[in-house]
Amino acid sequence: MGLTVVRQNESGKVIDRIDDSQNLLTDLLPNDDGSFFCLRFIDWYGDTIFNRLQIKEQFLPEWKRLFRQSLNEEQRRLLRSIEKVAERCLDQPHQYLKSIGD
Repeated sequence: MGLTVVRQNESGKVIDRIDDSQNLLTDLLPNDDGSFFCLRFIDWYGDTIFNRLQIKEQFLPEWKRLFRQSLNEEQRRLLRSIEKVAERCLDQPHQYLKSIGD
């Protein structure tokens, strides 16, 4: 099972959910690439939470870099859907993007 990405409010209620059931992010997310200041810290086996300032300043620009590196349309579809959920976190305070690992 791949990562699950959710948008949640401050009490933890899930608003949007995307499952990477085919584990497509494994080939895309940077593990040891120091040029990714935010995405390299996504924990495959735990949870990682980004607030809206992190999403705006680091997450989204790095996510767009991943999109340019994607290999096929299936990966691009997944990246686009997660990007849209991340952008929705910017609409109002107290919404977070959470990556849930195995």
